[in-house]
Amino acid sequence: MATVEYTVTPVNAAAHRFRVEMRAEVRAGRPLRLNLATWIPGSYVIRDFARHLLSIEAYCDGGAVAVDPVSRQAWTCTPSGTRLTVICEFHARDESVRAAFLDDRRGFFNFTSLALRAEAMGNAPCAVTIEPPTGIDDWQLVTTLAAESVDARGFGRYVAASYWDLIDHPVAMGRAIERVDFEVRGVPHAFVLLGHHDADTRRLAVDLAAVCEAQAAVFDALPAGQYLFFAQVTPKGFGGLEHRESSVLQVPRDALPSAVADAATRREAYETLLGLCSHEYFHLWNVKRIRPAAVAASDLAEEAYFDDLWAYEGVTSYYDDLGLVRAGLLSEQGYLDRLAKLATRIDRTPGRHRQSLAQSSFDAWLKFYRPDENTPNAVVSYYGKGAQLALALDHKLRVETGERITLDDVMRQIWLDYGQYDRPVPEHGLAAIAGQLSGLALDDFFERHLHTTAEAPWADWLADFGLVASCAPAGDDAAVLLGRLGVRLGSELLPRVQNVLDDTPARAAGLAAGDRLVAFDELEVGTGLAGRLARYPAGAAVRVHLFRGDELLVRTLTLGDAAAPVWQLSIDESADPAAHARRARWLHHDVSQP
Repeated sequence: MATVEYTVTPVNAAAHRFRVEMRAEVRAGRPLRLNLATWIPGSYVIRDFARHLLSIEAYCDGGAVAVDPVSRQAWTCTPSGTRLTVICEFHARDESVRAAFLDDRRGFFNFTSLALRAEAMGNAPCAVTIEPPTGIDDWQLVTTLAAESVDARGFGRYVAASYWDLIDHPVAMGRAIERVDFEVRGVPHAFVLLGHHDADTRRLAVDLAAVCEAQAAVFDALPAGQYLFFAQVTPKGFGGLEHRESSVLQVPRDALPSAVADAATRREAYETLLGLCSHEYFHLWNVKRIRPAAVAASDLAEEAYFDDLWAYEGVTSYYDDLGLVRAGLLSEQGYLDRLAKLATRIDRTPGRHRQSLAQSSFDAWLKFYRPDENTPNAVVSYYGKGAQLALALDHKLRVETGERITLDDVMRQIWLDYGQYDRPVPEHGLAAIAGQLSGLALDDFFERHLHTTAEAPWADWLADFGLVASCAPAGDDAAVLLGRLGVRLGSELLPRVQNVLDDTPARAAGLAAGDRLVAFDELEVGTGLAGRLARYPAGAAVRVHLFRGDELLVRTLTLGDAAAPVWQLSIDESADPAAHARRARWLHHDVSQP
């Protein structure tokens, strides 16, 4: 099959414009459908990348060919000859990890945002020539695409096995690019810093190598020929998106390790960054090769609904911080603190009473990625509650099989059965393999915790690992406002209500998101509201003055009993030695099994 050729040119960096030319051999007189992706794998919401398309035109043998739209992301044309050229221009101003961006400092793109797919081309091989920006001579280019003929700066011709291979290789370009190279199991890795920084790159390399090794040990395999962490250095942004041989991260500049600030211990912000890297790296297996069947079958034109998203994002969320402990970068108590923080966050989400994990997975396209004022009441995170269920499953397997089978074994078996062959995993594949490997009757366990709103039993086996959990009212201002009022507030001088939680005093009093609180009992709210509430007994009735739009309203609110609760986890020093040994084997999986 003939190669589909692309040329990508940053034609006007100041105006944020990419020009993309596609050339393909076609059949004269036969209508051809051209598609642009509506979403990018790993981010489960319709993005409609075509909204950034400025122009599209086609030519055959020097003559223009009409291009007609057939949907929001598809066009059709009828070539008059056998060699078709399609030229598109895109506006690129999305600074996220998901799309395309260009200015006079740097450029970045995923091919889902720029590359048309000719439907008749099937799985034809692709070649792409990436040109330097017009009028700019000092940029470099970094990508995981296979280079065929490139210059010293990285610009030139690359090849991909197919369109589906092409869209799994993001491209970064610009001036301030620095590679921090390291190696894991003989495979070259790099943390690619895209932007100005003062990071301790030596420490970054050492710590990331330990994280990557800990995750590779789960599967006892490292299937990538290379791996890059693309780190977009930003003032405050945070997030990531996985690819087959890379991940793209938004990294707050202050979260990068500092030779001064992180000299003695790792700051929480840096540990959080390492956790993000750990999460995206685990996706190298779980999502990019252990692939849900619904995603594998998608042509990226419509949503790909499935109930098992928790098994990909939730399980990966369980392993991200666990990987830091196993890498020796997070203390046991530090890990327990993170588990407790997750439990607190889930417990403060009323949506967990409305939405099951299966529903959360299925509805990700509609709800999770489109949050609004009512999201806490309607949604539970398949990341967070999914991680809790993964923890519970791991503990259940370890305890009830005498540590013969763990979640590590389940993930390794899914890799062996599906991932290493790039075979899509059928719905409920993780549950099926967990039952087969362990010999345990797990159907009721999964039915209850996936298809009902029952709490994830994350704390049920903690004692078997020498751990103890407790829950009590918290003392911070946000917890006081949440527990006694039932609201989350902004930080404005007249605090604006961001969320009103169901079954709380604020809901009963008729407060609404967007209200600006002015006074409690005729006294200005100001910035010390949480402290003011400490002077009121439980059940006290308070007159609340608020602005809704430009109208001043008065509501009577009956205060709740106490601040919202917070979980704490700790090591039970009085637990028997067997429990402590079991915890060591869980958190440090290089310890020999009993």
